[in-house]
Amino acid sequence: MTILKCSATTCAYNEDMLCSRGEINVMGDSAKSSEETSCGSFREKSQGAMNSAKNSCGCETIQIDCKAHNCTYNDDCKCTASSIQVDGSNAHASSDTRCDTFQCHCGA
Repeated sequence: MTILKCSATTCAYNEDMLCSRGEINVMGDSAKSSEETSCGSFREKSQGAMNSAKNSCGCETIQIDCKAHNCTYNDDCKCTASSIQVDGSNAHASSDTRCDTFQCHCGA
């Protein structure tokens, strides 16, 4: 599993910069840069979501399904990077997040 650090503190699953969801989906089928990726699992905090998310702790290692087919770390839709950083400070939607670890193997 991959080590995940996440700055999307507005996400219902973010617990101390870690993810309490257990697994995430990185989106960006034809992405050629990290700006074209997103965390498809992002859910903005609401009072109900905060209460349910508090029942679990943040995980440092996590299963990452990856739809960013051009990423060097994508192996059959699974992330093989040893660690990734999801950025999304002040995110209000999935499209406000991105996988900062994305590296395009475009043209390779």
